[in-house]
Amino acid sequence: MTAWREAGSLVTHKALGELSYEGLLRPEPDGDPDDRGHRPWRLELSSGAVYRFHARRGAFESWSVRPGSATRDGHPADDPRALVVDARAELGLTGLRLADVLSELTATVANEAARLDRAPNAAELVLLDYDSADGHLTGHPRIVLNKGRVGFSAADRDRYAPESGRDFALPWLAVHRDHASFRSVEGLSARQLLTEELGEELLERFRAKVPDPDDYVLVPVHPWQLDEVIGVLYAGEIATGAVVPVGESTDRYRPHQTVRTLANATDPVRRDVKTAVSVRNTLVYRGLASAATLAAPQVTTWLRAVHDADPLLRDDYRFDLLGEVASVSVRHPLFGAVDELPYRFHETLGALWREPVRTRLAPGERALSFAALPYRGPDGQSVIAHLIGTSGLSTDEWTGRVLDLLLTPLLHWLLEHGVGFCPHGQNLILVTDDHGVPLRVAIKDFAQGVDLLDEHLPAYDLLGAEASADMLRWPAHLLAQSLFSSVFAGQLRFLAEVLLDDLDHPRARLWARVREVVGRYRDAHPASAARFDACGLFAADVERVCLNREHLAGEGFDKVDRDDEFDVRSGRVPNPLAGPDPGGAW
Repeated sequence: MTAWREAGSLVTHKALGELSYEGLLRPEPDGDPDDRGHRPWRLELSSGAVYRFHARRGAFESWSVRPGSATRDGHPADDPRALVVDARAELGLTGLRLADVLSELTATVANEAARLDRAPNAAELVLLDYDSADGHLTGHPRIVLNKGRVGFSAADRDRYAPESGRDFALPWLAVHRDHASFRSVEGLSARQLLTEELGEELLERFRAKVPDPDDYVLVPVHPWQLDEVIGVLYAGEIATGAVVPVGESTDRYRPHQTVRTLANATDPVRRDVKTAVSVRNTLVYRGLASAATLAAPQVTTWLRAVHDADPLLRDDYRFDLLGEVASVSVRHPLFGAVDELPYRFHETLGALWREPVRTRLAPGERALSFAALPYRGPDGQSVIAHLIGTSGLSTDEWTGRVLDLLLTPLLHWLLEHGVGFCPHGQNLILVTDDHGVPLRVAIKDFAQGVDLLDEHLPAYDLLGAEASADMLRWPAHLLAQSLFSSVFAGQLRFLAEVLLDDLDHPRARLWARVREVVGRYRDAHPASAARFDACGLFAADVERVCLNREHLAGEGFDKVDRDDEFDVRSGRVPNPLAGPDPGGAW
């Protein structure tokens, strides 16, 4: 099978599962389950096409479709675009939106095919450094069109996509202070930051390109953004000297899955850089919102203060915060003054500097994205199965450690301090020893990635005014979706299926471990019991967040405020934290 067909098959099977999970497709039983719980299903669409596949139902009424089992009218189903066309009535797609979805889906398959062309086995992936491994991952586990990157050409994909494995230099601009603002954590000046990131010689060379360097702010820019956006929207500012290209970095940078976050591939001590890249990937354009960008160092300062004063976070779990220590945001003199423009026109130029996980590792430690755990290489072995096998621990011991290291700190942040992170797999990092034994967890992405409760908590008194004004506040049951949507339904339901397939580890046992960790936290912290109940962590059912419904509708791409409402939800599903499933699915 070619990489293109293999990628198409992977995306098709994922689409059948995730679109059925969100209630957009409604397959009917077509036989009895096999000894692994996979049952034949039949999906007859209004177009007349008939799909058949084998799938196992899991937690949150999810679907785990057996790879290679799907057929379309009796032939292997390996083109997700055919599925979308066949199901366009069920998906509510017509005209231009249908064309856009098909285009984005084609790009997703192309990027997956590029990944498969150089895919390592699990044993090889875990030996790669964190930044190199990131380029081999499959992307968002729930969103079907997860690598569309609308705006990238085929040449851009080859240059800048993480799947390409290429490094590149970063152009730098000097922007007049009338339009640019700089923020940093206490004790880190702009001069110190730039010296550490560029070196004294290159910094002086850049400063010499403008008449009065103290009147300008230096900012790195993604090369795609410079060509496609800055060179067009800032043409007047470049012509008048308000924006001055000053040169390129001598260091090379490697993109993460987010495309806009770049790791320094030349000097591992230097920070990761998050840049504005106005491509649309998954649900949003990947620019940098000004208020959130400028507030990020203050958010980092606050999170550190809370963390350092809390023995559970600081000592017991060593839950690591990869801080965003400095930022620059540029306000376009014309577009920035027109409030009713879509948000992407206000997020075109800026940068964040983040502490890299590679500088936080002791000798004998490794870092791996949680998004890598379900990764399966060409030999069929998953990363999580490989780590368990080399750790010397039983599956139950290993998963118990990871769940405790992950869930207890996140519960504590939410219930004790009123903080909801965005803890999807890409933002969570598992630190292990050389043998794969779990040691601790780190988290990143604080700008627009940390929300608060809509009540007052003592920790909020330490929050700076700029950060407080930018951070969103939600009722407890919605902020708890930071766990339900991002962790329980966004990661653990997938890992439960992988562990059953690879290691015969019962899904019910994994979810029993989850309930043990969550219940133990509740018992140990009676003062937060009311907030625990308000979050609905043990409620009988929970709202189902439907990211594909939101994505396919395509109604939020041109919003003025991209965060003006919570994620799309549709229906309620049984909560696996409330108790075990009689059938053993959780």
